[in-house]
Amino acid sequence: MARWLIGLLLVSGSSFAGQGLYSMMSTGNYPSPTEIMQKLELQHEGVISEFEVDIENGELVYEFKIIDPQAKTITSYEYRAIDGSLKEREVGRLKKDDNDELAGVVMLQQNGLSLSEMLILVGEETRGHIVKAEVDNDLEISYIELEILDIDGKRQLAFDIENKQLLPLLKWN
Repeated sequence: MARWLIGLLLVSGSSFAGQGLYSMMSTGNYPSPTEIMQKLELQHEGVISEFEVDIENGELVYEFKIIDPQAKTITSYEYRAIDGSLKEREVGRLKKDDNDELAGVVMLQQNGLSLSEMLILVGEETRGHIVKAEVDNDLEISYIELEILDIDGKRQLAFDIENKQLLPLLKWN
């Protein structure tokens, strides 16, 4: 019974956290994640490969990762959503387990695209807030794995980079 109760509390807690995030994103006066992304894309070498919205200590935070294939680096950034100010920056070397993400980034570059442009396209096809996006490659398909948050909760889907369309076989709830 104790395990069941703990499990129920964990599931309920994540549901409440999602609702808090939805409420903050829907009612707050924040720059959109794509606005911050577009600034990052202009200011830094490489391609944004990952994005996530989070709440830290009651504050909305945008997290980004940029892969620079030429320098073989991956840089993580955290920005305060309220004013777009940099909270944290961390640089590291690409590792072998980053290869799928790197392949997706190379596909974006080959198509002359950025993650912000792809997320704008996705936004036209979905409703809700994009709270997570990660470039990936699997089975020779480069795609963006997405997490969308709306009034009903979170859902995940994938968007094909090369064909610029949702991948129906990769939708899940």
